[in-house]
Amino acid sequence: MAINASSGNAQAPTPARSSPWPLAVNARVLYAPTPFPSEGSQHLFYELLLTNFSDAPIQLRQIDVIDGDRPALLPLASFPASALPSLTRTIGSNDAATPAPIPAGGTQVVFLEVRIPMGAPLPGHLVHRLAIGDDIVTMAAIPVHRALKVLGRPVTGSDWIAADAPSNDPDNHHRRGLWINNGALTDSRRLAIDWKIMKDGKSYRGDTKAPASYFAYGQPLLAIGDAKVVRVEDGHPDNPAGHGVDFHPAQPVTMDNIGGNMVVLDLGGGQYARYYHMKPGSLRVRVGDHVRKGQVIGAIGSSGDAREPHVHLEVADTIGTMEGEGLPYVIDHYSVIDPKTGVRSPRTNQMPLDDMMIDFGK
Repeated sequence: MAINASSGNAQAPTPARSSPWPLAVNARVLYAPTPFPSEGSQHLFYELLLTNFSDAPIQLRQIDVIDGDRPALLPLASFPASALPSLTRTIGSNDAATPAPIPAGGTQVVFLEVRIPMGAPLPGHLVHRLAIGDDIVTMAAIPVHRALKVLGRPVTGSDWIAADAPSNDPDNHHRRGLWINNGALTDSRRLAIDWKIMKDGKSYRGDTKAPASYFAYGQPLLAIGDAKVVRVEDGHPDNPAGHGVDFHPAQPVTMDNIGGNMVVLDLGGGQYARYYHMKPGSLRVRVGDHVRKGQVIGAIGSSGDAREPHVHLEVADTIGTMEGEGLPYVIDHYSVIDPKTGVRSPRTNQMPLDDMMIDFGK
């Protein structure tokens, strides 16, 4: 976990360098982050890519995230050696968490989440100080984006769980959703949410394989903003529900059908809402249509790479499936349900986090 600090002016001393030559590591950010508010903090989710250009392994020991506009302050977050195994993955390794050094010629991805208390000043730039072996690498400042759309609810009613919503959990398959398509490395699923209904700890009642047994199946999907429809795909069958070895899709899953039946909305400003796994025959829009916020565009199904009925909803900077960068946004209003008491607490212009129970109202 990160050790956060947003005030003070003490900086860690820089150790003596072990070599007169620069460390042969290329450090870059996959996509500069955009902070979004949720649960008392501003959250920044992004990734560092570290490539070792030397002929020997190197060991990442610590990362300090510094406010580039106020560098004299304590780091916004510090990630010590003990936190790094759960945050890193070495490209080409099957291990989800890799505490090992970065091999010669290898690349390690560090999945970062920085939280800044609500009301504290937001940085315009971030600087990263990396302790690698006995050396310190200070990366060039990266800009912090501020283009955050206020959008509407995607569904109505209560008992919705924000499954694999924003979090830095190593098991969150959206957060770790790096993908290469046409030579480009991106993470379009970075902040995606799988919306499904949970009642008494279950998402279904009855036959576990029948899509209609799932509470979310057939629920109407709403346009989250005024938008133009730029992509529609229908005709893919619903899958029988099943997870792991019990997943037997109705058709082989390929890049051409991984999203199943879908609608993509152009929200303006280079941002697109992508709805996947919709119910066949339920789509109510066509390419070129203009929809209004709250308009029904179709229904939840289990088509494509869906293990059970849900809608995979993401906002990204391109139209294509599994392409582009996942972007944050905020929902204008919803309530968070306390799982123990059932008490609803309203939220305004925030984004739900992983596994929150949500009431969107009627």
